Amino acid sequence: MKKALFLLFCLWLALMLTACGSDDRDAPEKSAGESMGAAPATAQPASPSSAPGEVETASAVADALPPPPVTPEEKARADRVVDFYNTAAASLSDGWYALPDALLNNARAYLEDWRLASRPAARGTRGEAARALAPATGLFTAEEEARLAQRVREMDKALDAMLADYRALSRYVKDDSIMDDGLLGKKLTESLAASHAVFMTARGAYLDIVEARAARAEDVLLRDHPLQRQIAAAEKIFSLFRKAAGLLGPEKPDREALETLRRELESVLARAGRPPFPASPELERSYRAFLKEAALFPQGLARGLAEGFYSPLRRKLNGIAARSRNAYNGFARAANGS
Repeated sequence: MKKALFLLFCLWLALMLTACGSDDRDAPEKSAGESMGAAPATAQPASPSSAPGEVETASAVADALPPPPVTPEEKARADRVVDFYNTAAASLSDGWYALPDALLNNARAYLEDWRLASRPAARGTRGEAARALAPATGLFTAEEEARLAQRVREMDKALDAMLADYRALSRYVKDDSIMDDGLLGKKLTESLAASHAVFMTARGAYLDIVEARAARAEDVLLRDHPLQRQIAAAEKIFSLFRKAAGLLGPEKPDREALETLRRELESVLARAGRPPFPASPELERSYRAFLKEAALFPQGLARGLAEGFYSPLRRKLNGIAARSRNAYNGFARAANGS
């Protein structure tokens, strides 16, 4: 399956090729607030003798000019950045580096029903996961590369500690000779939670660096895209999903922060569904299927805020995020096919 934002690049090509056969007068109008990555051209400084009205007119004309066309070199570099971002994000959400959430959820479920599931199997190998987080030379500055490598080392160290604690917890659960009223199990779960917090902090710092560079690359790839607003909203939704995962790490999450995130997510979802949708009805239905799945996430957050974020609900939220990504990929594939 192609990664979501890489599919967005294919979507851009497909829609732009379709637009070439249409009369420019049929193109949908876009409001000023819907344009991304199209910085206004800088007006030339007026001569000292220019009248105020002439300066304003020159500035207005300059602001109305379209952004310079993207060069093949800029597009190729932006594509490489977005492709790396997708590879790294996928590695952190579905594979070896997805183990911390699963381990902690299992340990917390054990404290609820005193049964511990086997260690979840990780998709792929640890080496593959590490390589997915290492950018090609030249995509980032040397200082950024060093920071990314440091964050990966921190994640690896925290995950190793979690795996060791989980093995110890598994042995403890199976040893019926230990009679301590669950004391060691609680202690090991607390240790798992502490290492999980370290992992999530390092993961968040890593993604902050990569997402910032990917956002600038997306501005290049989405320039003049007819579905620019919808695509940008979708990426914001996934960004909020990732932020929620970090907030849900502690056993007692920050309720105020989660409520703020829930409201923001509902607002983004509302904007994403706002017409017009300048594409075929079939594509719109596919996009709205994604929005319908994603809308379950703030509903889950509301339930957790009201009833508590128990392990089954945490797993349900993870499932909603994964299904939303799959639904969005389905929309992107449908757009490419058209």
